[in-house]
Amino acid sequence: MPRFQLRSMIGISTLAFSNAEIGTALSEIEKRANHAEIFSEGLHDVIHGGQREVLPSYALSYSIHAPTQDINLASLRRAVREAAVEIIRDSAFFCMNRGIDVLVVHPGYVTGREMLPQGYEAFEKSLADLGKIKEETGVRLCIENMPNAETYLFRNPDDIDLSGLELILDIGHAHTAGNLAEFLEKPIAHYHIHDNDGSADAHRGFGDGTVGRQMLEKIVGKAKKEKALLIAENKTIQNAEKTVDALKKANAE
Repeated sequence: MPRFQLRSMIGISTLAFSNAEIGTALSEIEKRANHAEIFSEGLHDVIHGGQREVLPSYALSYSIHAPTQDINLASLRRAVREAAVEIIRDSAFFCMNRGIDVLVVHPGYVTGREMLPQGYEAFEKSLADLGKIKEETGVRLCIENMPNAETYLFRNPDDIDLSGLELILDIGHAHTAGNLAEFLEKPIAHYHIHDNDGSADAHRGFGDGTVGRQMLEKIVGKAKKEKALLIAENKTIQNAEKTVDALKKANAE
């Protein structure tokens, strides 16, 4: 049985408290939800930092967003790509050793759109490595779709064959790319919920953009069927609270 057993499909990302210590972030999330997704960067780097044993102090279940700074699974430089894979490996073993089921992973980027074909070739090699990590740890590695910037990989549903890994759908990212409905045709293990006007990845509270309540209700219905987590991923707690409220109004539990 997982150490941190899920009690709700709604969670809040520590992104809303990026300037606070991890203990403060988790304490505040605990007041508002039963699940926290730890964005393991900066003050919240529980994987490589010195605060990893704080998690059992809170009545929360957890997912982990793997580090993103200086990490590129699509790097054309083999040493850089392999170093990124090792950081994901460390992250997956961290999750395994603490009974955490889900690890969110970014697919990577290139320096110019003309390099995208080579970037996808590099990421294919990383996918094979990630598959081995999943087998070693049993952790669900979920690859996140990216917003509509021409140097990012995985902006469209069919850009990547996940090859046994899983999809985390960031609905705000998909909204900037104009393909949220197409992504929803895929099996989805995990969601990041936030809003924008379609032009930029603003991470607004839900309702402060143009994704729309009907679309959110569709997402919640699909998440219930697939037993997926719905994470309010906002940059302030006020916006996260707005997103959680919208999810509850859409009948998320």
